[in-house]
Amino acid sequence: MRNYPEGLEIKCTVGNVEKGSELEVGRKRLPKLTGITWQAHHREVESLMGLVIDFAGKATNDKSYPVITAAFFSDELTIEDWGKISGTTGRNTKVTGMTASGKGKMGSGWVIIKNEDSYTSRYEKLLSFELK
Repeated sequence: MRNYPEGLEIKCTVGNVEKGSELEVGRKRLPKLTGITWQAHHREVESLMGLVIDFAGKATNDKSYPVITAAFFSDELTIEDWGKISGTTGRNTKVTGMTASGKGKMGSGWVIIKNEDSYTSRYEKLLSFELK
């Protein structure tokens, strides 16, 4: 947390899917997930609890509620674990995405993952780690 001596930054993601993916409200995104990344407004995030959300909760009227399907943590992130800041001109919000090195650190610090093979195997692949 920039400008704070202590604390933990928490960010959520629903993951990345291919442009033009046919996604339906209330349906799992997991089958179309191509990546997991967390974004920040600056590159100084060193300690991060990263949550992943999917429509995997209780179903009502054939649509599932969004739930946290995984939580990852690292307190070893560096500036190099964040990409170039985009949106630096005009009225756009400045944002940076996590690089592969940061994703690897987050994957190594998994805290909890939904106990379904489809989630564990996909998250292992996308964040380059193995559950032990």
